[in-house]
Amino acid sequence: MCKARLPQNPIVVTVNKYLQIERPEVTATGESRRVGFELEFSGLTLDEISAAVAESMQGQVEPLSRMESIVKVEELGDFKVELDWQLGKVMARYRQQHAGSPDDEDPLMDWIRDVASEVVPAEVVCPPVAVDKLDCLDVMTETLREAGAVGTHGAPHYAFGVHINPELPDLEPTTIAAYLKAFCVAQNWLVKTHEVDLTRRITPYIDLFPAAYVATVLNYDESISLTQLMDDYLRHNPSRNRALDLLPLLRHLDEDRLVAVIDDDRIKSRPTFHYRLPNCSIEEQGWSLSDSWNLWCVIESLAHSPDILQSMEQQWLDRHHKLIKLDEPSWHKQLDKIRKDLLSE
Repeated sequence: MCKARLPQNPIVVTVNKYLQIERPEVTATGESRRVGFELEFSGLTLDEISAAVAESMQGQVEPLSRMESIVKVEELGDFKVELDWQLGKVMARYRQQHAGSPDDEDPLMDWIRDVASEVVPAEVVCPPVAVDKLDCLDVMTETLREAGAVGTHGAPHYAFGVHINPELPDLEPTTIAAYLKAFCVAQNWLVKTHEVDLTRRITPYIDLFPAAYVATVLNYDESISLTQLMDDYLRHNPSRNRALDLLPLLRHLDEDRLVAVIDDDRIKSRPTFHYRLPNCSIEEQGWSLSDSWNLWCVIESLAHSPDILQSMEQQWLDRHHKLIKLDEPSWHKQLDKIRKDLLSE
């Protein structure tokens, strides 16, 4: 097992509800670490969502098609508002190319969009935001809630979630391995602590890593190479449907190696993880993206605490070899304590 060469005991402070990992606070290029959020919900039309985002973030709406628009915010970047249905977006783009303007009449596409919106979530994809500026997103979620946005618990069939795209401090294989190890030992604890909705758990979209892959990851040492890390991941997880999806990161690191196994245009290259476990409880008064982010910070802390992480790795491997596993994993109480300590800083 390896102890990742990362700074130990990261300093964690609360900035307007959001935990901030201050060390490492910058990437290998010296820039502030950033985080992107994606929110899935229903209850509003795309035009209403775009208007709410523009109002709250002081942005300008630029329609792209019946299924997509951009809200341009000067200091942050582009917020994308869309119906999360790939075929519908392709149809809308095709028809848009022949329509001339997004404002031109298209009754058929309007009808398709309105029907699809009953079962397919709308999505707001935020631009990457510096970790110490995340509180600026709260006014957006509050405005969407006041406008009528409904999240995970709005209906029994809603499998809506919040996706977090945390930028890595660097792209060294040992750094990636440390984060992977932290997630692997914590994944079941995260499901419990996030109180992941049952509908979401029975869908395939947020599957956990299989035990065989976890065992592989926990046996990495400091000689782990990027090639082995990628090959192991793609062999055990040839799918976008993972609670912690590494495919965008792998595309960023070695596109040819990824495409040889999974050639999917939906996988966008970025130097981040794609974390998909949290519910989107936007309809609940007081709910904030900080609820999801602060829990992810347990993984941040654990990845930078090699002694604690190594102990949990060994506990997981010892338990893995037991025939009967009825008791709660022993390290889950340690994770509870890490979370409590972080929130009390």
